[in-house]
Amino acid sequence: MRRAAALVGVAVALAGLSNWVGASASSTDSHRRERNLRLVVTNGYFVDNDPSGQSGGDLFGSTAQLRHGGRRVGKASDACTLVPPVGGQCQVTLILSRGHIQLAGNVGLQGGKYRVAIVGGTNKFRGVRGDVTIQPVDDQGQVQHLHLTILH
Repeated sequence: MRRAAALVGVAVALAGLSNWVGASASSTDSHRRERNLRLVVTNGYFVDNDPSGQSGGDLFGSTAQLRHGGRRVGKASDACTLVPPVGGQCQVTLILSRGHIQLAGNVGLQGGKYRVAIVGGTNKFRGVRGDVTIQPVDDQGQVQHLHLTILH
């Protein structure tokens, strides 16, 4: 289940957004920014609820560092409920210097690419929306590549 906790941390990687949310893509479009980040899981957990073994209702999550260009730009935390065979239903908070960004959605447990929604934020990120595509970089999911599409 360590892999599940690592994959959850992936959604967390929207951290370096404080410099990105402000430029306009066009005069008729909302503010749109696309950026790439790296999420590095620092700690994970798994709670094996009954029945014993990996089953629906188990809980997992992680904390992570968010990096851009090799430097740390924020941190993240997430909590998920296992929902076989889909994966995990997750809530993620990206903790940035200018506010928080909230993510929600299903994450896969088998690796591969998946997408979650940006559902809101606080302070500088109030009213943001969009999505993030997440792809594991390593076999354990401890490092993940995030492609962010942020609308403000």
